[in-house]
Amino acid sequence: MKNNIYSFIPLLLILILATNVAMASDTLVNVIDAKKVEHRVFSSIFFSHYVSINENVTPRSAFEMPTALLGYSATLSKKLKATIVFDVTRTTSDIQVFDTDGNELDVTYFSGSKYTAFLKMAEIYYSVNEHIDLRIGQLLNTQYLTLQDKFWGYRYVYFTLQEVHRYGSPADFGAQIDLKAGGVILNQISVTNGDGPFKHQDADGVFLFSNNFEVKPLDNLILKLYTDYAPAPMNTGEDKYTLSAFAGYKTELFRVGFEFSKLYNVGFTYNRDFYGYSAFGSVALGSRFDLFARYDYFSKSNIYNVNNGHFLLGGLQYKPHKNLFCSVNFRSLNPSNKRWIYTSFGVSF
Repeated sequence: MKNNIYSFIPLLLILILATNVAMASDTLVNVIDAKKVEHRVFSSIFFSHYVSINENVTPRSAFEMPTALLGYSATLSKKLKATIVFDVTRTTSDIQVFDTDGNELDVTYFSGSKYTAFLKMAEIYYSVNEHIDLRIGQLLNTQYLTLQDKFWGYRYVYFTLQEVHRYGSPADFGAQIDLKAGGVILNQISVTNGDGPFKHQDADGVFLFSNNFEVKPLDNLILKLYTDYAPAPMNTGEDKYTLSAFAGYKTELFRVGFEFSKLYNVGFTYNRDFYGYSAFGSVALGSRFDLFARYDYFSKSNIYNVNNGHFLLGGLQYKPHKNLFCSVNFRSLNPSNKRWIYTSFGVSF
């Protein structure tokens, strides 16, 4: 019964969206002028090469492409905008098969390409007024991608903590209301499938409800608190939820940031909790060079076979062009005792 009640909430949210659009001062027919539509094509290409310092890393050296992204947006009026983005990543996972005694069996299967194109974002955006924005479609996750990723600023080098260890999905299908106040406060309320961009909605129709609250008490300071909740399907297992927080301070000369995230009852399994935190900073050395460093701790990871992991990252960035970024950086992962030296490149336009 609980899930049946929750299933009506997205319908209610969509009705609110439709009502606000209908009550807006100017209709879509009047505000869209084909001659004034602003079209924009944008892309990001991130490329790396690494060499491992120790022998327990395989392969010892390789070229990688963390992101190859292509997007298009059409600004149809001051109020209406549509955006679609395709990204490239691995959309499948390795599998393990065990016999009745718990022994792992050798199996042959195709794990899928590490560079599969997928729909990253497909958003319809409508601004009701200066205080309310509405979004529907495939939406970027407010948990970490819309703020922390941009604040960190070195995505071409390495993703942020929550994205690396898959503490949440980068995007999902749903609806969202943004409530704004004077450029100081932003509160985003979302209802999504909760299964991410690579899966269809689950058979029980369980939704993920989230709230992202951001405040800028000072010009250079931003604080954030994110929470989400998903009821267990068919009243089995435990409801899962997430709590994360972020604080960042940035000027033209330096930036520092700290984030914490904890996932409760992962996979709707009681007491299966993950948590981690990340601290980072950078300082500008003139107009073309940056020094940056970061430390991550994670209790468990959905990617690395490591518990109570410690990750260190430090490097130098060189910016020969406003759209081109280059970096030499060192990385260390413990307790697996792995070390790498990376050369990273990023182009965005």
